[in-house]
Amino acid sequence: MNNYDFLTLSPNEFEHLTRDLLQKKLNVFIESFTAGRDGGIDLRCAKNKSKTIIIQAKRYRDLSSLLSNLKKEVKKVNDLKPNRYIISTTVGLSPGNKTDILNLFSPYIQNTDDIFGKDDINNLIGLNKDIELKYYKLWLSSTSILEKVLHSKIYNQSAFELEEIREQVRLYVQNDSFNTGIKILKEHKYVIISGIPGIGKTTLARILTLYLLSNDFDEFVYLNDTIDDGYEYFQEGKKQIFFFDDFLGKNFFESKLHPNEDNKVVKFIEKIKKSPDKVLILATREYILNQAKLSFEAFKINNIEIAKCILDLDSYTNVIKAQILYNHLFFADVPQSHLADLIEPKKHLKIVKHLNYNPRVIETLINRKIWESCEATQFSNAIKSYFDNPESVWLYAFENSLNKFSQYTLLVLLTMGTPVKIDDLEEALIAFLKINQYKFQIPFDSILFTRSLKELENTFIKTQKDSYNIVAVQYQNPSIQDFLVNYLRGKNDLIISLIEGSIFKEQFFNVFTTVKDDENTLKKKILVNEVLCNVAFETIEERYSILKNCRAFKFKYSDNETSYWNVNSDTKYQFLDRILTELEIHSTKAVAFVKEKFKAIIYIDDLSYSEQSAYLKLLTNLNIQGIEFNEEKIIDSFLTKIIWLDNLELFSKLKDLFPTTFKDTISENSFFYKIEELVKEEMERVEDSDMDTLKNQIELIETEYCLDLNWYVTELTKKIKEYDEYIDSQIDSDIEDGIDRMEDKEIDEGELIEEIFKSLAAE
Repeated sequence: MNNYDFLTLSPNEFEHLTRDLLQKKLNVFIESFTAGRDGGIDLRCAKNKSKTIIIQAKRYRDLSSLLSNLKKEVKKVNDLKPNRYIISTTVGLSPGNKTDILNLFSPYIQNTDDIFGKDDINNLIGLNKDIELKYYKLWLSSTSILEKVLHSKIYNQSAFELEEIREQVRLYVQNDSFNTGIKILKEHKYVIISGIPGIGKTTLARILTLYLLSNDFDEFVYLNDTIDDGYEYFQEGKKQIFFFDDFLGKNFFESKLHPNEDNKVVKFIEKIKKSPDKVLILATREYILNQAKLSFEAFKINNIEIAKCILDLDSYTNVIKAQILYNHLFFADVPQSHLADLIEPKKHLKIVKHLNYNPRVIETLINRKIWESCEATQFSNAIKSYFDNPESVWLYAFENSLNKFSQYTLLVLLTMGTPVKIDDLEEALIAFLKINQYKFQIPFDSILFTRSLKELENTFIKTQKDSYNIVAVQYQNPSIQDFLVNYLRGKNDLIISLIEGSIFKEQFFNVFTTVKDDENTLKKKILVNEVLCNVAFETIEERYSILKNCRAFKFKYSDNETSYWNVNSDTKYQFLDRILTELEIHSTKAVAFVKEKFKAIIYIDDLSYSEQSAYLKLLTNLNIQGIEFNEEKIIDSFLTKIIWLDNLELFSKLKDLFPTTFKDTISENSFFYKIEELVKEEMERVEDSDMDTLKNQIELIETEYCLDLNWYVTELTKKIKEYDEYIDSQIDSDIEDGIDRMEDKEIDEGELIEEIFKSLAAE
């Protein structure tokens, strides 16, 4: 008979196991609920309104704790008055214990058959092998399996201790990566588990190893340092598992592998593939595998990646992320007062949906026991702060695993912002290395640049092509940019080198700022001093005529799936505005410089909203006295470049700057004809769902400029009514069902996550 210790499961997991087992036993559908809903109901089923069964799943370590909780449940059950009340628990129960519980809940518990203790649950699992297989975390952590691991011949077992296995199994959250790994092993006999630092590669490898040891494998060989141990312990006729953790990792960078190691690895993989009773598990960081492929021909020729299982945060649903955080907190003995701070959805969702979410960060904050150094009411904020600055995940990889060329590639990319086209990144890197050649003495080579991109691919960066095969680069994860900003902060010599090596406009202000009064900005940017400001201004002044833009945006044609990377080629007003805003405080020359450059382009010739907005800021903030200009021409130039009604909002700001000329301009018939033309064009291209917005906009323009646009308002009112009637006619039962299904899907995820965190306070 099974003898599972259900305390390996969290309360949620035990509740789900109870549901699955009792659905089979009772042959009914059992509803699951958010923890605490309706008071006293974990699970419920009802064949009809008059026959309701309520089920409670109680995860406790001992009988005393169980009985104490059950006594609190009596009033809730009396209020609910179910036809039948069932209890399942992780505690082992004697006949007398069951009788005491029966009396406690009489008449709702009809007999002791409705009280399922630890032994009863084990019995039900034995009768339902399909459910047992589904909860592999349960049987992988069973005493019999762990004893088998202990008694299996394990070489280098110091790296695979029983307590560490037990800890990892209970923290593990079941997800598709386990099934993917098993599938690859069955097909290829070996699997390479790769991904970013902290994603859970070693944990998955250990879980796979446990699974294989529980399925008649005899020996486990932990390979550390070199593949030579694999050849030494390889024995024909024995079912062996070989696990090479951090495959190529430290050794690749410190000693460039043992002699001929790459060929040995490939030959060992081939040997494993031909053996019916052997498997090989390798775990590596993605960037190390990329570097190894570039450095060793054997890896490239033999395509060892064919059996790669990539752990990707994008494949972790929000529910899985919530379960990972929950398991770490639940099994870490965090005080109940601190756990209670996570109950509110707005608190735990900020963590679960954080852009920098990473399991390694969770492991770090648990190991540091951060609850010991923060108030209970600040616990969720303390956790979030680790994700806001996940430096520990990337620091070692950046400083010890990347060569200088790749490090500078990332830092130059940081100044540019992402995404950027690869050609622009290469051009920026060439400029940086050439201008700073006397400092770093790193020669630039296009081959080195290509190798660097391949090394960084899928770890620090990712690349994406458009429909014309133009490639752009961006960060693999937003936390990488946060790390790089923090890494660069305070390194003024390096900052000077980056500024002096800049050839794109974005490089001066993407991560550097002088604005001190915005706390959020200062978290994402580096505050620069007067010296750095002067370096920036001198560089801008010297290269102003040749500075270009590099920030790329991906556009899709509306009529098909064709996409292209686009770089806004002209941001002259925005750039001058940034110079004035950022450098004025430290550089008196900056104001004169901006004023001089603005004088040459004082009559606007740009159609973009952003450029027009920056132009007006310059007109407002610069002292334009002493500059010769024609007010009427300024207003006419601006009016000519308005192609959307939205831009009229900007145009109206000219009224405060040039009130008399502005009033004369809007009183002319030509102004009315211009506005009328814009209204007509907007009405032709407006989406049906946006007609209300356009109607309100036209009514505001009528009021502000005293124009008669009533005919267009009437036409829009008529079209809006027709559209509303059409929509009403289309809302049939199929559409309603579809909407209900979509809403249910959204609610399900939110409720599941809420259930997970509510149960933190349930014990």
